[in-house]
Amino acid sequence: MKYISISLIILFYVFFFLRAIFLSRKIGKSIKSKDFVLNIAILSAGISSIIFILQQTVPGFEKYALPISNSIMLGIIGTFLVGIGLIFSTVASLNLGRSWRVGVHTSEKTELVTSGIYKFSRNPYFLFYDMVLIGLSLSSQSILVIVFSIITVIMFHILIIKEEKYLGNIHGVDYRKYKKQTRRYI
Repeated sequence: MKYISISLIILFYVFFFLRAIFLSRKIGKSIKSKDFVLNIAILSAGISSIIFILQQTVPGFEKYALPISNSIMLGIIGTFLVGIGLIFSTVASLNLGRSWRVGVHTSEKTELVTSGIYKFSRNPYFLFYDMVLIGLSLSSQSILVIVFSIITVIMFHILIIKEEKYLGNIHGVDYRKYKKQTRRYI
């Protein structure tokens, strides 16, 4: 089971970085904003993933990850959540098309995407990435992974609030209508 989660995480990061590179080249500029909260979210998500991978692959590292349990059932549920979360966060990312960015770019006006998976949630990418973090936490059963995952979820929520303000300013009535019809998460 552990190798399935590790493989999924690595595939996700490969996809994420390749998508960022290709989209940056396509639009001719960086898709990553220079936001402190975003950088904390990226750092804490990365640390959580790295601790998880080290815990699963390096003999003896487990004790440094501060394990709290060793439940096989939690590991299976966690792996399932990681898989589902990564599949649907990837779908959400692709659904945004050229509007996908890493963070808020206040100087840009991207298209307001309200179709596909965005009909059901205004933030499916974050929602499903949160599911990945919950899955990592359950799979690892490590205090460190749980702490860094919680930090990431909190930073994601702050980013969502910033993005809502930006989208309201850029798209006005259309965004306010979308916001009334579609929940923030689910």
